[in-house]
Amino acid sequence: MSTNVYTSDVTVDNASRDQLVESIRLREQRLAAGIDELVGRLHPKALTARAADSARSLVIDEQGSPKMDRLALVGGGLLVAVATIGFFASRGGRG
Repeated sequence: MSTNVYTSDVTVDNASRDQLVESIRLREQRLAAGIDELVGRLHPKALTARAADSARSLVIDEQGSPKMDRLALVGGGLLVAVATIGFFASRGGRG
């Protein structure tokens, strides 16, 4: 069909039956494409991949090298956490 249903000169009042059918078909296609895109974005594998990429980008730069400042920060945080747990574990035995 060559007549564009979405132009300003074609309305429901003056559109032919074929134009209305084509308009409905095009709207259904756009809705289906939108739903397919949303399903793809919300699929668990897609969510997992995006989360993994996000986490990886925190410690790996674009060239694939580790970001030393971030790794040092994470290492320091782990060291503090282990020291705190060790401190409270050693105090728990005394009573």
